[in-house]
Parts: sequence; C-alpha cells; structure tokens
Amino acid sequence: MNQKNDNFKAFVIKTVEKFLSILSFIFPLIEISYYFGSKVFLSADSLILKSFYIAYIKPLTLFYQENTYPVFIFMVVVFIVCSRGSLPLSQYARFNIIQAILVSIICSCISFIYALLPVFLRESSIGLLFANFFYLGVILLIAYSAILIFYGRYPTIPVISEAAKLQVQRY
Repeated sequence: MNQKNDNFKAFVIKTVEKFLSILSFIFPLIEISYYFGSKVFLSADSLILKSFYIAYIKPLTLFYQENTYPVFIFMVVVFIVCSRGSLPLSQYARFNIIQAILVSIICSCISFIYALLPVFLRESSIGLLFANFFYLGVILLIAYSAILIFYGRYPTIPVISEAAKLQVQRY
C-alpha cells in the first residue's frame, strides 16, 4: 500500500512541476502580446482574428500594462528563487522556469529595439512582416517548449538553454 502512495505522490509532484514549467511561459506570452499583439492581430483581414485578440489577448495585455512593475518584480523574484533553489522544485522545473523568464527578457529587448525604429520603417510592410514573424516565432517557441515539457523532456533553445543551465547549476 505504501508503494502505491509513494508512486501517486511522485506522479502528483511531477505533474505539478510540469504545470508550473508550462505556466511560466506566460511571461514571454504576455510580453510578446503586449508589444506585437495589436499590430499582428488588428492588421489582419480576418474578423475572427481581430475578435479573438479583443476578447482574449487584449485583456491580458491591459492587465500587464496596468501592472507592469508588479509583474516585473514577481518575475525577478521567481527568477531568484528558482536560480538559488529556495523552493523544493526539481532541477527540471527550475530549468524550465528560468528558461521561460530568459525568453521573456529577450522578447522585451527585441520589443524595445523595435520601438526605437523609425516610424516609417515600423509601419511599413517590412515592419509588419518583422512583427508577424517575431510574434509567430515566439508563439511557436512557447508551443514547442510546452509540448516537450508535457512529455518530460528538456526544450533546447540555443543560447537560452545554456544560460538557464548555468543558473540552475550555480547553486
């Protein structure tokens, strides 16, 4: 009977860690949607995409816009807690959470650089193409990571995975 309880407990812990790992990718999703979501969805000709944006993504970006600093502080605290191993999370969960935060930081940097581009370039076809490419690329990266996490594997993202591995192994 104890063996069954131990197996069930291990299964629950693994499931919770996978859920937290996938949930941590909300940071880059919010970041990318805040900067590029309106440009990508509202420039589309599809009424379905526009209504999807207004119904589901815009409220998320409005929450982020109204609470930018608390979200940032929360993200920094989560990063520090995971990199130091303060919570009893496995190395797998800590790695994936740190990786998601690093992807969010990259998204923020690229979004800031995009905002610094001249208006004629940002609003041109090239600017719209870049926004669509970057938004879709990050969404695909999040989906790729979520699928691999669901199956219990480590998602490998060039440079970011190495940085996350260094942070996890540091403590």
